[in-house]
Order: sequence, then structure tokens, then C-alpha cells
Amino acid sequence: MSATTPARFSRRGWTGFACAVCVVASTNAWAAPKVDVVQLKNGDRLTCEIKKLQQGSLSISTDPLDTVSVHWDEVVDLTSPREFEVTIQTGERFYGSLSGPMPGRLTVTDSGGMALDFALAEVTGLVPIGASVWNRMDGSVDFGFSFAQANLETHWTLNAATTYRSPKYLLSGSFASQLTARSDVEATSRNSFATFGNRLFTNQWFATAILQLQQNQELALDLRTVTGGGGGKTLSQTNHRNIALFLDLVYTHEQFTGQPPSDSAEAALGGQVNFFTSSTKDFELDNSFISYYDVTGRGRVRVEVQSAWRHKFWKDFYWSMNGYESFDSDPPANEKKNDASISLSIGWTF
Repeated sequence: MSATTPARFSRRGWTGFACAVCVVASTNAWAAPKVDVVQLKNGDRLTCEIKKLQQGSLSISTDPLDTVSVHWDEVVDLTSPREFEVTIQTGERFYGSLSGPMPGRLTVTDSGGMALDFALAEVTGLVPIGASVWNRMDGSVDFGFSFAQANLETHWTLNAATTYRSPKYLLSGSFASQLTARSDVEATSRNSFATFGNRLFTNQWFATAILQLQQNQELALDLRTVTGGGGGKTLSQTNHRNIALFLDLVYTHEQFTGQPPSDSAEAALGGQVNFFTSSTKDFELDNSFISYYDVTGRGRVRVEVQSAWRHKFWKDFYWSMNGYESFDSDPPANEKKNDASISLSIGWTF
């Protein structure tokens, strides 16, 4: 059998309200008994509370003030009398308590006493039954800034993303903003918001809905709205990678500077190719792309590509290199066909 990949993030708040939520959530976590046992390759045996396994990283709480991440490759045995949702590479989910019949194996025993045995390498997701919405959410936010003295150019970038996963649904949202200001020309900005909703089925198939809002002054795009839906399949989901493809039919409304608004129907072919480590060094390489093909006879092709390389350097903080490319084969007259950028930033995962 095979294994599934959730993500390795911890929790803190942004605003006063979020802090209050975190206090309540953490208070409940502190009250939870430490009845889980995790054994590592080096012989360490940790009595703890298992929070979750995602993207090859196991989050555990060892005392009221210490939540740590353990690389899944370092785990040789774990047990818990609590009930967990266990996900394997094929996307199948099983429910029950955990035990280790031998090093490198995991047995899941349901409430009826039926037991299933897996190799630890096949397991890609662990979530305690009854986990709150907050505990099923993961995300990141990063910020970048650069300055060039020669032309007094400043360059600001902001990227944020969040994901919520339940047994039947995967919801994700992302926001990217870029502002470039110079002393001799007018400032330009690019902003993009996207949200995806996936209904998960067996054999790694899913139905998807999409909503995108885009603005890009470099391409004279005042506003583009994309809505639609379709289906897709996760081709590979392990503790080291996640590869998925989807095909949607979407409605697109556009407003370019000085141009009348336009509407079109497009076929959207897209996907994600993500890689991440579960060894001694933490990095992620996330790539997403969507290509749009006009189906109304115009022959227009658009492509949106985003890439991010992230390396954790301290707890939940990371360095990030972000790349972006937007291409339009048939833009308004005298306007650019593409816009690309690369930025460096510092970020935080939650």
C-alpha cells in the first residue's frame, strides 16, 4: 500500500481575536493527557501527544510549552490508545487506535477490533479524531523588500496561503501582491487572489471549483475574474512529493485599461508539482501552473505559473525564493504579452 502527504506547520495568532482562539485551542491541548509514545531511530522514546503528520513531518507536544516536529523518516515505532484518521499513499483513510507490531510497521485497530497493518513509509497522514477546524488548517505568509539606490527603486512582495483538509474536502486559498516604485516613473502593482475547493473521492480523484481575481498594471489589466469547475486526479502523494492535475471549464471576465470589458469561455488545464524533504534539512519546492485555452474560436492561450522554494532556518520561520510568470498570446494592441518576476522573502508557517 502507499502513503498521503499533509503539511508540517505549527500554530500562532495574527490578531487579538486569533490570539484568543489560539489560547483556547492551546489550553485544550495542554489539558490533553500525554498517552502517545513515539520511538526514534536513535533510541529516544518520547511520551507525548501526537498532533498530526503532514508532508513527512510529525508534530508532537511533549509538555505544555513545547510542540516540536519530528521527521517521519526518523520514526520507527508509535502507539496511541486514541482514535486517529490514518491516510496512506493511495488516498485511502482508516480510523482507529495505533500500535507498532514491530519496528517500521503500524497497526490501525478500529472500534470493532478489526486491525490493518501498514509500513510506516506508506503512512502519509495522521490526525486525531475530533481535531478542530483550526488543527486541520495550515498556511504560510512571507514578506520581501528590496531597494536600489541608483534609481531609488523599492520592490515589495507579500505572499500568503492557507489550506483546510477534512476527510471529504480540501479547501485552499492564496494571495500574492507585488509593488514596484521608482523615483522617475509611476508605481506599478500586481495582485492575485485564488481559491480552490476540492471534493475528494476514491482512487485520488476529485471534483474542483475555482475562483480567481487578478490585477496587473504591467500588462494593463485592471481586473480579471475567473470562475468555473471540473475535475482532476492526484497522480502521486507521498511523504516527499505531491503531483496533481485538473481540467476545468471556466468563465472569464476581463477589463483592460482603455478597452471595453470582454467575456469568454476557456478550458483550464492545471496542476501542482510539489517536493519536500523529510530528512535533516527542511525545504519545500512548490510549483503550480494553469493554462487557459479560449474555446469560443479566438485561438487565445494564457499561462500562469508560480514557483516557490522555501527553506526553514529556525522553528516555523523560513527563507523563500518566489517566481512568477504570466503569458497572454493575444493581449490588447500595443500591450506586453508577458510579465515575470523573482523575489526573495522571509516567512512564517502556521
